[in-house]
Amino acid sequence: MDSQGILNKLQQIEDQAQLTLEEFPNLTIERQRMIIALCRFIATEMAINSEPAANGDSGSHMGVIA
Repeated sequence: MDSQGILNKLQQIEDQAQLTLEEFPNLTIERQRMIIALCRFIATEMAINSEPAANGDSGSHMGVIA
């Protein structure tokens, strides 16, 4: 699966977790929040790691911020 496919699936997971959190507020709230946070974290990491490759950079995002 390509990166866009993975990002689409992560968005679906996040959306479903958000809907569950809204519809069933007493049902494992902390677990739903963790699912949402994990999806957002993975999507952000993928976006950060793909940007330097598009710009011809080395791929490291741990450098000095200009």
